[in-house]
Parts: sequence; C-alpha cells; structure tokens
Amino acid sequence: MKNGIARWLIAGTLAAATTFGATALAVADTAPGGDTDTPPPAVEDFAYPGTSPFPALKLIRGDGHIVLADCNTATQIQIWSRAVPSPSGGPGVCFKVTGSTGYLALELPKTFSIQTSNERSVRANLTADGIAQTVDVAKGDGVSVGEALGQKPTMLVELRITG
Repeated sequence: MKNGIARWLIAGTLAAATTFGATALAVADTAPGGDTDTPPPAVEDFAYPGTSPFPALKLIRGDGHIVLADCNTATQIQIWSRAVPSPSGGPGVCFKVTGSTGYLALELPKTFSIQTSNERSVRANLTADGIAQTVDVAKGDGVSVGEALGQKPTMLVELRITG
C-alpha cells in the first residue's frame, strides 16, 4: 500500500510541476517587454525605393549606393538616352554614388552614352535585341553605345561601381 501511495504522490508532483512550469513559460512569453513587443527583424529585398520621375526609366533594385540625382547638381554618372531627352542637351538621367561600391538594376531604353566623373568608374551592362554587352567607363571618361555607334538601340540594365 505504501508503494501505491508513493507512486501517486510522485505522479501528482510531476503533473503539478509540469502544469505550473508550462504556465510560467506562457506568461513569460506574453509579458510586457518580452519578445512579442519586439518588431520582427527587417529583411532587405534591395528593391529601389520610390518611383522614377521618368516614364521610360524603371528602377528595379540596388544596394542604395547609386541613387537618382538632379543633373543640375554634382553627379558621378550621367546617362544619355533618347527615351529621356534633356531639354538642355545634357544628360537625361544622372546618378550620385554614396559609397565606394554600388549596384543598381534598372531598365533605360535607347541609351546611347554613359559618362562618369573624375571620382568613380563604372561597369554598365546593356542589351540590344536580346544580346548582352558590358562596357567599362573609366573615371572622368565617357563611352558611346548602341545608336551612337550606328548599332541597334541598347537598353541599360545594370550599373556597378568599379572604382
């Protein structure tokens, strides 16, 4: 009889401990200041924030180090495109660089020239009729592409800072 009572006492003690332990954990998980008050971590998808002011220019994604800029201010990358003509004859689209590296995926049709400042060199990826091409533009230099060379119109699809 003593063994039966001892077993029931042990089983009851374990059941009570399990119940109180689970209740304590549930209260700790929902207590103010606990993990449920902390917002979930941000996950960067590298989507370009905002929209382009030019209907022909589609800004897709980047690392935030190549940003659209006003061509009347100091810029490091200037793009000429028949899709975004400039009323002054200057570049139609300009970018400034905010870091030593940078990446921007975009779509700019009818690109015919890419120029850089004395501060940055850039690698540009373009397509023409489904054929990819890459051009490197040294610091303070400019490169003609596509129609400026008597070739098919090119679409600028990527910019990368290389120096």
